[in-house]
Amino acid sequence: MEEAAARWSEILRDAGDDRRVREDFEAWRARSPAHADAFQRIESARALARSVAHAPQMQSLRRETLARVAQRGRRRAWLRGFAVAASLLVAVGFGVLVAGLDTTRQLYRDARDTLAGDVYSTDIGQRSTVALDDGSTITLNTDSRVSVDYAPGRRSVVLQRGQALFKVAKDSARPFVVSAGGRQVTALGTEFDVRVSERMFEVTLLEGRVTVTREHRSAADPAVAIVPLAELRPGQQFVAAAKAAPEVREADVKRVVSWRSGQVVFEDERLEDAIAEMNRYSRQQVVLGDARLASLRISGAFNTGDTGTFVEALVAYFPIERGADDRGGKIVLNPRSPARG
Repeated sequence: MEEAAARWSEILRDAGDDRRVREDFEAWRARSPAHADAFQRIESARALARSVAHAPQMQSLRRETLARVAQRGRRRAWLRGFAVAASLLVAVGFGVLVAGLDTTRQLYRDARDTLAGDVYSTDIGQRSTVALDDGSTITLNTDSRVSVDYAPGRRSVVLQRGQALFKVAKDSARPFVVSAGGRQVTALGTEFDVRVSERMFEVTLLEGRVTVTREHRSAADPAVAIVPLAELRPGQQFVAAAKAAPEVREADVKRVVSWRSGQVVFEDERLEDAIAEMNRYSRQQVVLGDARLASLRISGAFNTGDTGTFVEALVAYFPIERGADDRGGKIVLNPRSPARG
């Protein structure tokens, strides 16, 4: 939706007083309040980017980005407004519009990495495997998006959202680096799973070896420092969750990658977390009508996207009933009334 809004922003800039274009845009915007909100965020982000566009750091990053895109022979017509459009796309993707030079500079870097490479994505409920030129493969889980940028001396991937399994071909001259959630996972030849969301960042190693790092820049020293966070061995998992210290722990690898075969496996999980996981794979969302249900524990295996069977199991094995007034297409779960036992 944000990308569609960004395209409309560019089209309107080029269309001038073309009435037909304006009518088509207004029809798109009126189709959903979410469309109008997305376009407003795009315009706000454009104003943010414009306000710092002439800063020396921004000019330097813009020249570097355009040079890289031109060198790869991938310039698209809509990249004319790259210095603004790229940063606003990333700003909306992160869901933040933050005034400040350091933040905007990072937006340019992320946009540079995204638009200089190939982009692959999946919709909700989809899975897809991409074969790369070097023999590596990326398997994308539901609602995920990556950009790939290969160059002499490096293989760079940005996981912008979602989850992906990376099977990396060995190439000692070109480390394979996955950037996600402000961190980097570096491998030479290995297999690992990375998941990123607003609440957490997670790396699970299946085989080989990977290192997890993050970039740090202080006010006193603008140079980027690489901070090591962990080095994983097979079967280990690095987790950085909101409001919790990062940790390395043993992982149930089969459970972590069960999504590859279209399953979600729970083992003594909180019901609230299990519902959130199932919701990743379906547009029909399940919500709890009573917060007291959140702490119930659940174990079991379910097919991804099979919301109906999941809800039937909850109703059968827990003191839960499906609400009579499902809100906005959502399935509402409430405590079972005493009269029904």
